[in-house]
Amino acid sequence: MTTKYIRLTFAAFSLGILSSWALSAKDHEGPIVGELVEFDESPLDRSLNGGVVSYADSLNRITPAVVSVSSKKVVDLSRYSQDPLWRFFGGGGAPRNRELEGLGSGVIVSKNGYVLTNNHVVDGADKVSITLNTGSVYEAEVVGTDPQTDIAVLKVDADDLPYATITDSDSIEIGDVVFAIGNPLGVGQSATMGIVSAKGRNNLNQIDVGYQDFIQTDASINQGNSGGALVDAYGRLIGINTMIITDGRSSGNIGIGFSVPSNLAYFVMTNLVEKGKVTRGFLGVGIQPVDNDLAEYFGLDRPYGAAVVTVSPDSPADLAGIQQEDVIIGVDDEVIESYRDLSLKIAGKKPGAKVKLDIMRDSRPKTLYATLVEKDGDEIVVGSRSRGEFLEGVKAESLTAELRSQNDLDNEMEGIIITEVSPDSPYAGRIPQGMVIEKVNGERISSVSEAKDNLKEGRNVFFVYNRGIYRILAIIVE
Repeated sequence: MTTKYIRLTFAAFSLGILSSWALSAKDHEGPIVGELVEFDESPLDRSLNGGVVSYADSLNRITPAVVSVSSKKVVDLSRYSQDPLWRFFGGGGAPRNRELEGLGSGVIVSKNGYVLTNNHVVDGADKVSITLNTGSVYEAEVVGTDPQTDIAVLKVDADDLPYATITDSDSIEIGDVVFAIGNPLGVGQSATMGIVSAKGRNNLNQIDVGYQDFIQTDASINQGNSGGALVDAYGRLIGINTMIITDGRSSGNIGIGFSVPSNLAYFVMTNLVEKGKVTRGFLGVGIQPVDNDLAEYFGLDRPYGAAVVTVSPDSPADLAGIQQEDVIIGVDDEVIESYRDLSLKIAGKKPGAKVKLDIMRDSRPKTLYATLVEKDGDEIVVGSRSRGEFLEGVKAESLTAELRSQNDLDNEMEGIIITEVSPDSPYAGRIPQGMVIEKVNGERISSVSEAKDNLKEGRNVFFVYNRGIYRILAIIVE
């Protein structure tokens, strides 16, 4: 079965040629978002547990704030004019422009006209407008966009607009009743009901790595719902609907939808409105997941945290004392469940923030402190050469200046490079030709003999570099 991810913009006519729209980076100080947006963090009364027979009052509070978003762009279709299919469908041969229109949804979050929606709803648009459920239409300005979270902020020139109340998306629980409100397939405003199916979905690989933290819901979401509201039983905004998963055979809803949490959307909005761009904290580490084998090696009781594979020189991590093969398991006393979790938490901190980092080093806990910043030599070392069989069916040799040059490696990289892997080797598929091994069981090596001296029977852990990526690799040697 093929899984298909679908962004939920409904296009009246699409050729798949929407251009990328860069983040608006106006150098300005805008209004204070906290003075414009209304929050309600009172907890849900979960004791009712099914006793409610209608949510009409709750939905009536927010539906006036949910709008249709129309984005228009002019596209030069001349490059299609020579295509036989274009002629067959009546395109003709003369170059001409066509105005394409996309339909999505949005949520007004302040009475003076700030609107949250998805970046992909307005991506590349020349004109943007919103339509209220009363039929009133307003031209909208794109204040800024953040492709890394798929959030965009619009502004309409109006006062006393209906607006949504935002609540703390971290407070929701799996099983809470939610509603998806938007303009599916252009039929007009609709509300569907479901529950929170999961929280913290961050391994979907649909948005630039690091800033995924989706709420999953089975409330029916369809094309045109992009940018619409996910709301709780009190009618408060807890997320911005973004995409769905299908079974690969259709584009319709099968009960797996995803929304950007309101807390993350609010963070992005605050940065775009007040600063004109999104500023994120930067730690300066390259990280990878921790699997069962690595958890045992690092002395963890289960697979969690983020294993450090690189530390940028003079970065906050470097200055704090973070080292390769440390595992970051907590930030400011919050557990880090995955490497994506670490990226999200650090990105959500302001540059200049001092963070507490709980780590595991040599199977022992340690606490370090780092001050985040804003994310924004050709010496040749010639080592002694050795070569030979490193593992059964795996040959390697020491890195030399010639091998570094041939394999486009950093001139200061030390270790051994895998030169041959027999197809019948028990390590074929795990250890590829061209991989560089820098450490074996925590010890730096520069020759095959040193690497073999550090091998042991059972589980071994290598610090490796392959195809531009550092990794920590667990291998069983019998």
